Amino acid sequence: MKTMKIALGFLGLALFATSCENEMEEMDTRLTTSAVTQHAVVSPQDGRLNTRVTLKNLSDVKLISENLRGYFVINNAVEATDCGPTEFISVQNKYIGQLGRELVPVFGGPTANYLFNLYMNINFVSAYFDRSPNQYFGEKGEYTNFVTKRTRELEGFWNMPGQIRVNGQHNETLNDRNKVGYILYNYFSGFASEKEAYDYADILVGINATMATLPESPFFAIDGFATSGNLIVIGDGLVGMMTEAGVEQDIVWTGILAHEWAHQIQFDNTAAWYPAGAADNAPEATRYTELEADFMAAYYMTHKRGATYNWKRVEQFFNLFFQIGDCSFGSAGHHGTPAQRLAAAQLGYETANQAQKQGHILSPQQLHELFVASINNLL
Repeated sequence: MKTMKIALGFLGLALFATSCENEMEEMDTRLTTSAVTQHAVVSPQDGRLNTRVTLKNLSDVKLISENLRGYFVINNAVEATDCGPTEFISVQNKYIGQLGRELVPVFGGPTANYLFNLYMNINFVSAYFDRSPNQYFGEKGEYTNFVTKRTRELEGFWNMPGQIRVNGQHNETLNDRNKVGYILYNYFSGFASEKEAYDYADILVGINATMATLPESPFFAIDGFATSGNLIVIGDGLVGMMTEAGVEQDIVWTGILAHEWAHQIQFDNTAAWYPAGAADNAPEATRYTELEADFMAAYYMTHKRGATYNWKRVEQFFNLFFQIGDCSFGSAGHHGTPAQRLAAAQLGYETANQAQKQGHILSPQQLHELFVASINNLL
């Protein structure tokens, strides 16, 4: 279904952009190249990036409902909007500025771009294909128990036991020579041998040792998405920057997880709910599914058998989420304006908070029907 598809072009998105700090204007290219066609490798001979290695066309990547990393960057860090507050944009731009100030003088603009895209792509692939049962959340695993608890609650709340895998994404992966070498050899083309891929991993780890922002910048762990392969990925960097913008960290973890879980429910009901697509055009279809995910997430977060947050706490997450809403009405990635997203979240809150039977959980089908009946009011 086209409304749920985000192409691999979202994997290598523009982050060093003209709306960022002045020093970034020196760069002569923008990071808008698709990760499928973007080239990035450090040559062992001369230490420069070249076009010898490319990310493979990953045909086994399942449909991605969204990648919050791509959404934030395209609609906010690049294009400031009058739709709402910009604190989250300010946080992003701070880290973009730090990357630019360190990488551009050392590597030059184009090479810094290539290196940035390479790190983003390696960590995306690593988080996506990681089948390890030993997932942890938070830089030092400090939110592992919390996310595990929320996952179990969501399984029970939506009657989906054992169906969804939740992976964490971490900066430290990019300092792990064995993990980086494995990813390069198996998912990037252009290496003559496995040894060459691992030699290249050694080069990257060596570069890391000389840089303050590689791979420590939160941008390298900023992925957040759900896939039709029953996977949710949440990066430490995404949570960290949201928290820095003023939202309590446990609410950020809960809100992102609940929102992405709602996309999993949409995947399971695509044929019944959106037989001809969620709308006649891509922008409206994306907005429709995103607002429904906001609605369902807020319902869970408020419900007495869910996260049991009152509106004040729910509002913290969604106010931040809505300030990164967008006014790009013609864009296929249009998620809804801040006001629309706030209205969707409030509908979820009211549906749970005002229910006569506080212990009763409405089924996904009942919630979908309620959302369909309310969508015009939300818009």
